[in-house]
Amino acid sequence: MVPGDSDARGYLSVDRFIRDAVGARALASALELGLVDRLQQGPAASSRELAEFAHLDGRGMDLLAGMLCANGIIEAADGGLRLTPGFGETLRYRDLLEAKLEFASLVAPDFFGLFTTLLRDPHGFFDKAKLFELFSYDRCFEPTPENYSSTARWMRFTTVLTRYEAAACMEHHDFSGYTRMLDVGGNSGEFALRICRRYPALRATVFDLPLVCELGARHVGSEPEAPRIDFVNVKPAGGAMPQSYDLVTFKSMLHDWPDEPMQDFLARAHAALRPGGKLLIFERSRAPVGPAQVAYSQIPIMLFFRSYRSAADYAQPLEKAGFRDISATTIDLDMPFMLVTASK
Repeated sequence: MVPGDSDARGYLSVDRFIRDAVGARALASALELGLVDRLQQGPAASSRELAEFAHLDGRGMDLLAGMLCANGIIEAADGGLRLTPGFGETLRYRDLLEAKLEFASLVAPDFFGLFTTLLRDPHGFFDKAKLFELFSYDRCFEPTPENYSSTARWMRFTTVLTRYEAAACMEHHDFSGYTRMLDVGGNSGEFALRICRRYPALRATVFDLPLVCELGARHVGSEPEAPRIDFVNVKPAGGAMPQSYDLVTFKSMLHDWPDEPMQDFLARAHAALRPGGKLLIFERSRAPVGPAQVAYSQIPIMLFFRSYRSAADYAQPLEKAGFRDISATTIDLDMPFMLVTASK
């Protein structure tokens, strides 16, 4: 099975096992020690056998096993320990599981150490947080080893999210009537790849920063759809987008920009469309917290809470840019997404 090509919401099961920091840390260690692989590939094993496999002493293994049992990762069976059926099914989405564990761990110090600053002084948080060191778009122009490494790191996370979120978008929007798609801020090309895979008549252009485009071209290069996906670099000073498309998409991109540059993107997207063409925005939307607590896996997403808009926030900017027939749909995934469409 190709990840993201089947059940549009099955991947949401990943968050069940990363709800709290303690359980997430224990799961990350089980993956690092190879215990998950051992139990996935072999029969149930005793605590002693697992301790020997992972080079742990008995007390260390007992502590880890207890934490994994409490988190629904393993259970007692057949005289030993095995993966629970629920977690075994979730390993279909292992790439997403590992990416969420890594990213949450990376930015957890921002939450635990700077949450009060985030609430009181957003600009101060911006200056101190590791989150914004990671998403450093000014490092996406000059081709240095450090810039490639930095860019590739955050692209891994956004690519994995898009791999699964794209299926939900296609479930709610019919792309069969389009032949030329421009994906603005299209990152690794994963969104374009998923849509081109489903719709063989479609050709796509990804419009993004130079290093992002270079890494994206490598990402899709071995796929059968690669000849139908082009990458075009954004110039440092902005400028016009490529022209004559019947679909322009913004997937998880516009929330990165304040209102004025967002309005500029919409105006340039309007110019890039043929008459009768369609604009599509697929973004996380502003969401209330509660009654359930924010999950540990959602910390990287939650830290951007001031950036998310509602669908209504796009209505007037779209009209100002010249669009009509504006409509919006809410899709409940790990948090509410909005799918906004408008016509030229």
